[in-house]
Amino acid sequence: MTELPTLVAVAHGTANPDGLAEIRRLINIVRTKRPGLPIELCWLERAEPSLADLLAGLEGPAVVVPLLLSTGYHVKVDIAAVVGDRPQTAIAAQLGPDERISKVVLDRLLAGREASDNDVVLFSAGSSDPEAFEQLTEVAGQLQAWLRAAGPSPRLTVHPRFLEFGEDWLGGLPEDCSAANYLLAPGHFNDLLRKHGGYPELCATYIAEPIGAHPLVAAVIADRYDEAAARLAGGLS
Repeated sequence: MTELPTLVAVAHGTANPDGLAEIRRLINIVRTKRPGLPIELCWLERAEPSLADLLAGLEGPAVVVPLLLSTGYHVKVDIAAVVGDRPQTAIAAQLGPDERISKVVLDRLLAGREASDNDVVLFSAGSSDPEAFEQLTEVAGQLQAWLRAAGPSPRLTVHPRFLEFGEDWLGGLPEDCSAANYLLAPGHFNDLLRKHGGYPELCATYIAEPIGAHPLVAAVIADRYDEAAARLAGGLS
């Protein structure tokens, strides 16, 4: 029987215990979806084990799945540098953009936002990589289409914004709006969003919860693993 590569889920990491617990809950959902698949969780920073330590103690093939919503330095440089030339190891794509995750973002927004024609701001952590903002803009477009279709306003706009790597991330936003949350779990950036989401900065009428542990996100993680494992089986890293 061919040995299944270990799914090595690597999250950013946070000092927030609620954020760590939420990511662990997410990975436990993946475990229930894929019984028999070896799964390990590690972190890029601020939590243990680190990706480097986990890979050093791991035997056999592995697929590293970044629990990151967008591309950027962590995806393109950090993870690749740690994996290096480890044999039989593939790096999967980041989780987003993916319509299933965007649907969870919409659900979190609608959980507390009353039917409204107010604009929405979609916030993510941010990256200096232009491709990351393109991906966030794609997600904003998905949300905008769904919200417009649901009414009452066909002119509602979803504004993509970074919480970092933006000179004026509140500039040009309407005062009366809702804040959609493109963050995976509680932590520094979610705290930052809530700090600046009220008066006098953003004046958001509602700030959604992070994406969190959700079966649709777990399904995306499993799919990213399968895609990379297929490449690994075909002799590609």
